[in-house]
Amino acid sequence: MTVQADIFDEWREQVLAVRSGRWQPERDRAFWHVQAAKYDAGQPELPNTVAWLRGQLAGAGADSLLDVGAGTGRLTLPLAGAAARVTALDHSPDMLAVLRGKGPPAHLEVRCQELADALHDPTLAPHDAVLAAWSLAYLPDLRGALTGLRRLARRDLFLLEDDGLGSPHVTLRRTLAGQPRPQRATGLRRALHALGLPCAHLQITEGRELTFPDTAALLAQARLPLPDAEVLDVLGPYLIPEGEGWRYRWTFDVHVLHVRGEGA
Repeated sequence: MTVQADIFDEWREQVLAVRSGRWQPERDRAFWHVQAAKYDAGQPELPNTVAWLRGQLAGAGADSLLDVGAGTGRLTLPLAGAAARVTALDHSPDMLAVLRGKGPPAHLEVRCQELADALHDPTLAPHDAVLAAWSLAYLPDLRGALTGLRRLARRDLFLLEDDGLGSPHVTLRRTLAGQPRPQRATGLRRALHALGLPCAHLQITEGRELTFPDTAALLAQARLPLPDAEVLDVLGPYLIPEGEGWRYRWTFDVHVLHVRGEGA
């Protein structure tokens, strides 16, 4: 008889094996201290995902939204108009400083706190909708995080993740190094199933484009341990020549796991 591995033990082992040690809050805050000012410039826009989430919030008549791991407000701000009360929760003061610098609306509360602490803080009231986008990756206690988020979500809990596939060059680089990215969306689905929380699973396709003035700049970005000609051949399906440079385009899927709250 095959015994299925415990997803919560798997997740914990996976998190604690990360060499950067970002499962330690102080190390993760140090990481974001360095990254905060340049974070937005390096992230793709997610127009299709934002549009879908706005539609869900409007359709459900959500009065309040809690964005867990809100960071610079990449999703919080475009969704803020869909709810009368919005809370942006993050443990990085540097990321939240960027959010504040964007002039958030008056009905958006910025809350700097560890998620593990917030989940047991009586001053954090339940919200109609809770969003956690790529914010559970370095939490060893996935069971506690999911049960806590479910408790805070009166109507809807939205979990956004990927399943290990990103840009073609990074995916190939990690494959060649024998270090493929974890399939976190699949892990979250297994965890929700283990907790008896049925979820709807949706994949939303988004696009990304980078431009390079010449081949040298493209190769420097790719950083693949292959001959230059082979790199260009491998990335060829995603490349469009433009003068002496290139346009580099690809698509990727955002996995959305939607759990209905008890009040839905």
